[in-house]
Amino acid sequence: MAELPEGHSSRRVVELIFSSGWGAAAAAAAPPGPTVEAMFRVHSAARAVARFEEARAAARAHGAAARCGADGNEMMRFQCRAAAGPGGVFGAGVATCRLGAADAAVRTFAGSGAAHASAGAGPGRRAMLVCRVIAGRVRSAQHQHGHSRHASDYDSVDMGNGELVVLDSRAVLPCFLIIYKV
Repeated sequence: MAELPEGHSSRRVVELIFSSGWGAAAAAAAPPGPTVEAMFRVHSAARAVARFEEARAAARAHGAAARCGADGNEMMRFQCRAAAGPGGVFGAGVATCRLGAADAAVRTFAGSGAAHASAGAGPGRRAMLVCRVIAGRVRSAQHQHGHSRHASDYDSVDMGNGELVVLDSRAVLPCFLIIYKV
């Protein structure tokens, strides 16, 4: 990782995207929105980038929709992380979860405020990953009945309220790590 100093053009853009994700929740809530303490650009290993590109190729090969066929349905998503261990150390690895048959699914969010809330919200120091995500073929969690439920038939599940569960952890590549305080 490489720290991005205040005033760096990439940092300004990412901070703007990060801050805009708090929307009405930050304006309506009594505590102010988050304060960015540090930001890092994540330099992924060549193997991780290659795996990400493999996930894109697989999504493109199976995608019938124009966007899926063009770029694998790539988007930027957020994932909030609590500190690991008593020293308050933050890592740039994505946290995985289990969703049915998926062994290493990844919960991501369209906005930083929703990602923060998913991690238990509350005050204190947290970390937020800004990730490139290959969503591929997306199935809505709301429409399970009558649709195929085989993992091979879709790449992600739209859980509603901006939450997207990506069923293949290779399809999530961290780009920035934001250390912030609420």
